[in-house]
Amino acid sequence: MKLARLLLLAFGPFTNKTLDFSTGSGNLHLIYGPNEAGKSSALRAMTDLRFGIPLRSPDDFVHPAGELRIGGVFIDQAGRPVGLIRRKGRGTTLSGLDVRTEQTDPGFAVDSRLERELTGGLERQEFEAMFGLNHARLREGGAVLLSGEGDLGSALFEASAGTSGIAALLAALDGDAKKLYSQHGRAQNAVINEARRQLDEQRKAWREAQTKPAEWQALNRAHETAKAALDDLTKALETLRRRENELTELRTVEPLLREHDRLAGALQSYAAVPDLSEQQREERLAAEQALQRAQVDLREAEEELARCAAALDGLVIEPLLLDHAEAVERLISGVEAAARNRHEIHQQNSLIAKIEGELELVVERLAPGVDRRTILAAVPSAADRVALEGHLAEVSRLGERLEGYRERAEALDAALQPASALPDTVPDSLHRQALTAALRAGQAQGDVVRQKSELDRRLRELDGRLTLALSELGLESEQALRRSQPLLEAQIAQAKQDLTDIEVQLTKWRDESELVGRDLDGQRLRQRQLAAEGEVVTAETLRQARAKRLEEWTAIRRTYIERTGGTDQLALGFDAAKALPEAFEAAVGEADRQADLLRADTKRAAGLEECSVRIEQMELRRKELAGEMAALRLKRDGLQGAWRQRLTQAGLPDLDPETLREWQGRRHEALQLVERVTALRADRDRLLADAAGSVGAIIEGLRAVGCSPAATQAGEAEQLSALIEQAVRWEQSATEAEAEQQARLKTAHTQRIEREKVGRQVSETEAERRRHLDALQAWHTRLFLAGDALPEALKSRLDELDGLARQASALADAQQRKAQLQAVVDDLMTQAVQVAELLGEAVPRVLDDFADRLRKRLAVSRQHQQEGYALIRERTKAQERKRQAAAVQVTEAALLAGLCTRAKGATIDQLPELEEQAAKKRELRKSLALLRQQLAQASLQSEGELRARLAGLDVPALEGERERCRTEMVRLEQEQAAAQRTEEQARRALEVIDASDRAALAREAMESAAARYRSAIRPWARLKFARSLLQEALNRFRERAQAPMVSAASAYFSLMTGGAYERLVTDEREDRPVLCAQRAGGLTIGIEEMSEGTADQLYLALRLAALELRRPSHPPMPLVLDDTLITSDDARAVNILRALARFAEGSQVMLFTHHRHLLDLARGTIGDHAFVAHHLGDT
Repeated sequence: MKLARLLLLAFGPFTNKTLDFSTGSGNLHLIYGPNEAGKSSALRAMTDLRFGIPLRSPDDFVHPAGELRIGGVFIDQAGRPVGLIRRKGRGTTLSGLDVRTEQTDPGFAVDSRLERELTGGLERQEFEAMFGLNHARLREGGAVLLSGEGDLGSALFEASAGTSGIAALLAALDGDAKKLYSQHGRAQNAVINEARRQLDEQRKAWREAQTKPAEWQALNRAHETAKAALDDLTKALETLRRRENELTELRTVEPLLREHDRLAGALQSYAAVPDLSEQQREERLAAEQALQRAQVDLREAEEELARCAAALDGLVIEPLLLDHAEAVERLISGVEAAARNRHEIHQQNSLIAKIEGELELVVERLAPGVDRRTILAAVPSAADRVALEGHLAEVSRLGERLEGYRERAEALDAALQPASALPDTVPDSLHRQALTAALRAGQAQGDVVRQKSELDRRLRELDGRLTLALSELGLESEQALRRSQPLLEAQIAQAKQDLTDIEVQLTKWRDESELVGRDLDGQRLRQRQLAAEGEVVTAETLRQARAKRLEEWTAIRRTYIERTGGTDQLALGFDAAKALPEAFEAAVGEADRQADLLRADTKRAAGLEECSVRIEQMELRRKELAGEMAALRLKRDGLQGAWRQRLTQAGLPDLDPETLREWQGRRHEALQLVERVTALRADRDRLLADAAGSVGAIIEGLRAVGCSPAATQAGEAEQLSALIEQAVRWEQSATEAEAEQQARLKTAHTQRIEREKVGRQVSETEAERRRHLDALQAWHTRLFLAGDALPEALKSRLDELDGLARQASALADAQQRKAQLQAVVDDLMTQAVQVAELLGEAVPRVLDDFADRLRKRLAVSRQHQQEGYALIRERTKAQERKRQAAAVQVTEAALLAGLCTRAKGATIDQLPELEEQAAKKRELRKSLALLRQQLAQASLQSEGELRARLAGLDVPALEGERERCRTEMVRLEQEQAAAQRTEEQARRALEVIDASDRAALAREAMESAAARYRSAIRPWARLKFARSLLQEALNRFRERAQAPMVSAASAYFSLMTGGAYERLVTDEREDRPVLCAQRAGGLTIGIEEMSEGTADQLYLALRLAALELRRPSHPPMPLVLDDTLITSDDARAVNILRALARFAEGSQVMLFTHHRHLLDLARGTIGDHAFVAHHLGDT
């Protein structure tokens, strides 16, 4: 179904975005969107709307996955609008949509028929492959065409199905099949070949593995005897080796036992030594060192205690002074501030005197004879001042406003003076409306010149193509083209099939005749070779000789024995040159001679007889084949005559069926060209007629408004453009004149209204100003001013009173500051008296000296106090160290006593010697334990068993017996080696003829090879069958689609290359049809000689041709292109746009791009009427 509107309700970056594809007259839509504008999401939306939103959709980055919605309005095959909406989810996700409100329609059910129309009966992958093409797929298709070297079947099939790699798939099937089986005898790596070879080898080995039973029994007895002798020698040798190992074991443990006895005796000598731990020595040494350190610490602590007591006695501390230290410090800290305050008091006295003098002068200058307090009382308060300043400000403001109003009134009076009468330049409204309507009608026709040029260009182009098509068809005119009556496809196919069947049968019989002729020549040669070796007697010649002999005997019998014949008749049957007995004897001898020769050389005789029979049969078969071929040729001539007669009746050229099919396809294209030319001529005539009507209407309108139309000799289109331009200029000037007149009238009315308003404002402002001046008269008396003083004098007097008030305030502040400073000095002196009383001292006379002495005494007392605290802490630490040292001394003494107790009452001085003896005792025990471990490792027997076995044996006896065992072992090993060789020879001889094992192995290998053979046959057959089916499908598709598809693709390819390639043709190369391109000069090149860009254009042309041929028999589906022109320059892009515009005449085409200049190229190439532009970035 055709897509009319795409509703991106909630999908990707879009919300309620609509793409309207129903606007415009063309089916070619260019959808432009800059980067990150959502072009990829819009592409996916078109497919998801038809086939469903995937479970893992990449377009849920703005809207939640469960809220994704896509809608669309489609045009079904009956031309009715159908609204559908798709949601993301499971089950049924497609529902109806109201095409007017674009809301979900719950009453509309989507049935299976509508879904089939929506999807075209395709799966998602099939739709994307056939109707979706992006830049990557386009480049891949061009690369496949180049790699396929123009194979016709692959190129057409891949372009039709939207797939790629058919040739590679065929090669892969061949390669996989050859891995299983290869017809070359040397290809042994194939599975079936290798299995066959192994099967033959193992069958031969199996047959050779047969032998006689008697021989096998003799060899078996010899092998058993040799094996028994070898086993006896092996057992004897094992006995000697066990004995030798026992002797070696005894020789090894004998010194260990002696060392064991020595260590046990030494250990017994230390029985009285107490068992002390290995750490006892370290514990004793650590305790002694700790005891010594404790004694030293004790002495040092006692010395530190004595030093601290002496230092404490020498410290001088005043407790009373320290108790009142805070009061003393406050007094000391305030002395410096009191000094500063006394100095500042003197400064404040000077300032007070200065301010009082200045105040007297100011009061005398403002109001002579008036008391200062009275003048200060006249200073207005804050509220009075605000009111006064408000009156002054209003008076000033109203005065300025009144001046402005008066100036504006004078200006308006001057502007409203009567002006000179202006002429009325506005035309009559009816005439202007008529001209405007004619102008809009002319403009609605668009750029008529460009449209006419485009139509003329397309007419020239189509006329050229039509002329070329008629020339290729061999027709002189369009009438001849229309008079021709094409045959049905079934008639052509039937005629082709009949002729093909005859040709196939003729070829078959011709091949058989040639084969029979070659065999006949071979049989004749063989007959001559057999005859060249000597006389050849066959059963036939022997039969003839015997028949002659019987015939002569019968004649003699009838003449001489039965007496039924005469001698004259008898003589007629014999040789006249010989006597009768001799002639009969010769016949008898000849028959006997031939019988002897036949018995002697039966093989050659049989061969000669066989040759004769086969020669006779072959000659008969050749005659039959000649008759059949003559009949077929006669039938073929009859069919060809009937075919020519049918073509003549239909007005068709004399062509064979296959060529006629291609001719009729070109005829159909030529008819389409004729229809397009006729339609373009009608469009051109209609365009010129509309232009002529618009020219007349505009000329009449211009004359009606008093404007003379420009004289021109150009055609209607050019004249219409000039008149539209002139009418637009007149309309602009008329609009400007009308606007100017309306502006003048509006300005005058506005000025009159404003003059009246200004008059009222002048009166209101004068009244307001008088009211404020009256309010200012009461302030003149209060501020000691004359009644006629100006407002500025009031402002100055207020400033003078403000200065007087500030000076009075400064005088009060200075007096208050002085009192504060004096209070601080008096308070500090009071504190000094109180401190002296606390310390029990006399009242100080000089505060600074008293404070300095207190500071020094307090500092000394505090320093000694801190030193006393430090000495007390040190004394406490010394006492603690003394206590700890005494405790450590007691602990370590107890530890040493415990060690002595552990050593069985030994003294401290005896402990080192006992510890050394205990260490030696431990070493002896360790050595004895290690020796016992070595004995256990050297022998599994117990110590008692080893001593019992060594009883009465010494080292020389052990060595002698072991040497004798070794000598006997050497002798037995030599005999064993000889017995092993004998046994091995007997065993090998038995293995050579041992039929059972070899035969079984060979049989097993045969079965394995046969299994591999059988398992590989079925996959190989499937691969060969698949390749044959694919190749047959390619061949059939090529035969069916070659003519129409190549013809349609030729037109598109010529458009895309700008005429550089005239057409596509087929050629035979290496017994296979290939696709070639014919340049404008007639040169034909293969696809492999094209550039990559041209190959891409060819692939696109084949795709468009395949889809065009698909239209009549399948539902219409839109072709969606994604940036397919990204690598094309402007010239190539223009040509491709023309081809797409032609294809869009029968189907909907949507080209997505992020290159804005393609829109300009399309407008300049195919015109705005041929395509519709859409912008994704617009909201």
